[in-house]
Amino acid sequence: MDVSQINSCPYCPAHSLDPMGHLALTCKYGGDVVTRHNRPRDGFVESCRRACIGVQVEASQLYQLNPASTRLMIPNASWLVIHLEVGSGWGQESSRTRPADILVTNWDNGISAAFDVTGASPLNSSTITEAGMYSGVAARAAELRKHTQNDSKCAELSWKCIPLAVECYGAWGPEALKAFSQVATRLAIRGNIYGID
Repeated sequence: MDVSQINSCPYCPAHSLDPMGHLALTCKYGGDVVTRHNRPRDGFVESCRRACIGVQVEASQLYQLNPASTRLMIPNASWLVIHLEVGSGWGQESSRTRPADILVTNWDNGISAAFDVTGASPLNSSTITEAGMYSGVAARAAELRKHTQNDSKCAELSWKCIPLAVECYGAWGPEALKAFSQVATRLAIRGNIYGID
């Protein structure tokens, strides 16, 4: 298909296509946005499973509000029921959010980690100046944004929030790189113990 004659995005006609392909990498409409999110998520999950790390995908299924009360029900954890206070931030609107795409049990010293995959563009107006000088600036900004959104929710569940932020050109945020290093270490240890290549 000759894309040189296409002037607007087929999914969001209000946006013009740019010759460098930035809109194609960051468009939030169409099926690509789901793919751009799920592929890194699934790769991380598979690495965790190979390292024998307990992992659950889409942790929104792990917690749900009971509309008849102010109790947070967590399936398969009958010992854990969290009573919510009115106005605690876990109301109607936040019941639609989830602090984790991936929940890893016993990530660090018995604490579970809620990993939230997010994408970022270094061409965003808030990061473009710094992104021209340093790699990963937009990914770090996305990590900070995820902490603002999820830290309090995770703290209520005794989870640690760890964003897995990746820029549309491939740079990962420092927290993601640290998490990858921990998984790689566990994979290496497992390989040495069991003779797995």
